[in-house]
Amino acid sequence: MLGIRVNKKGAEAVKAYLKAHKLLDKQHYVFSRGAFIYFPILPLDEQVERKVRLIGGTLTKAAFRRSSRSPDYRTLLLKRIGKKGYEDAIKSFDLIGNTAIIGSQPSTERAIAEAIMDANPKVTRVISKAGAVSGRYRTRNFHHVAGERGYSVTYAENNIRISMDIRKAFFSPRLAYERKRISDLAKDGEAVVVMFAGVGPFAILLAKEHPHSKVVAIELNMEAYKYMLDNVTLNKALNVTPLHGDVRRFSKKYGGFADRILMPLPKDSRDFIDVANSMSADRCVIHYYAFGPKLNPYSKPMSDIKSFFAAKGKRVKFLFKRVVRQYSPTDVEIVLDFEISSKRKTRRDQLR
Repeated sequence: MLGIRVNKKGAEAVKAYLKAHKLLDKQHYVFSRGAFIYFPILPLDEQVERKVRLIGGTLTKAAFRRSSRSPDYRTLLLKRIGKKGYEDAIKSFDLIGNTAIIGSQPSTERAIAEAIMDANPKVTRVISKAGAVSGRYRTRNFHHVAGERGYSVTYAENNIRISMDIRKAFFSPRLAYERKRISDLAKDGEAVVVMFAGVGPFAILLAKEHPHSKVVAIELNMEAYKYMLDNVTLNKALNVTPLHGDVRRFSKKYGGFADRILMPLPKDSRDFIDVANSMSADRCVIHYYAFGPKLNPYSKPMSDIKSFFAAKGKRVKFLFKRVVRQYSPTDVEIVLDFEISSKRKTRRDQLR
């Protein structure tokens, strides 16, 4: 059957990506052979297949041993609502702790919830999205479908734990791969600023994996900030400095501070390039998230970035780009990693 072969060193990041995108086949066991880990995966369409190749794995066929786990969710759903209903129903869902989050029509959500809970014994609650992410704090409404009542969750990822009320703060488990990817790129001892830090997942993972780094995490939403304080304590991430307020408030205090800046606000990152510039040290690496058209998502954000820093007399070196996720039928979310530096040659440049 179809699987992904990956070097053991990169296995954790690949596993996080597969789980976040619901590609891991839970009906078969992962196994290791030599220097490689083999992950069983669900059938892929062409678009997803291209994404899988980008995460550093090699598509392969292998003899995966069948597990004794509960039956597959999609199989159960097909039996419950039939082929015609199945074609229109949601076929994937987000899992945060013991809570499954769906976004389906009221006519099918109960059947979907039952299939999820039957296939995943650890899921004790299913809730449904009741609107889009909106407002200044990027929150969304939900309603209860099945299982336990309530909206507080505790989520484990990459050896950290995050607690929150999902109605009060934005959080996406689908960014697990991004969080691990950036933490793996960071160097211990860096000064890092996480803008729009939410409940703290980017900042806490960086701090835990780089204990000599100083991580400043800034969040505007008071409810999210309170959860970030709790999560910093929960994870004993003592090198995180949580700050509440607009990032512009702190741009002078942390002027020239950062070796690395994260900007995980794809809708409005363009409006805060100037803040990133003021906080950046020379040769600062910036992780910039944006939305773009599916057919050509990088052109406009890259042009905006180059134009802004050229006007400031700085050089931009693009290091990496990738599509993070599908946002709508026509748009995707992307990330651009780039380094900014002064055009004035430094002593280090002259010695090269």
